[in-house]
Amino acid sequence: MMLDLHFTNLLVVMAIAFAAPMFLGLNPSLRLPGVILEIVTGIIVGPSGLDWVKVDAPVAVLALLGLAMLLFLSGLEVDLMRLTGSLGRAALAGFGASFTVALVVGIGLDAAGLVSSPVFVAIVLSATSLGVVIPVLKDSRLAQSDFGQLVIAAASIADVATILLLSLLFSRDGSGAGATAVLLAGLFLVAALVAMVVWVGERSNRLATALLRLQDTT
Repeated sequence: MMLDLHFTNLLVVMAIAFAAPMFLGLNPSLRLPGVILEIVTGIIVGPSGLDWVKVDAPVAVLALLGLAMLLFLSGLEVDLMRLTGSLGRAALAGFGASFTVALVVGIGLDAAGLVSSPVFVAIVLSATSLGVVIPVLKDSRLAQSDFGQLVIAAASIADVATILLLSLLFSRDGSGAGATAVLLAGLFLVAALVAMVVWVGERSNRLATALLRLQDTT
């Protein structure tokens, strides 16, 4: 069955993605991160606002690829050598403190009868978004500073930890927490294997020679 694809919605999204930073570049007095303007504009023209733009197949595919690329670029901004000391401990302590505060808020909301799962509320309140944090830090040229590295580390820990907690405690797609834990262990194993292959590959003279020979070919 052939899908009736059109790229009108994608064209509008790309136009906004170009116009938002251009508008801020032409108006430097507006000290507003470009990503914030893009998000607000997307809310206005999207299904939650004027409903001018639909999330069809091309937009959904581009969103998935864009998120993957953004997370990849976020990883490039992290200097692991700088996170092994006080910055890493501060990031972990910050997430622990924020989760504790969020859990207290969740328990309070549960006591007031507003929610039924204080742990779920704590996880949601502790989550963050690298997709918002990284562009703001890069635009302000703080990504490579100690402060920027601390914020990136804290956001990364919050992203990974909250996803793991949601998967282990509130996933309904798996057969249980045990099966989810096995899947997560498999994910970490695959990541370790990929890292090992990359480590071996970058030390292979034969592979390096082949890549140098092919880099200027079609």
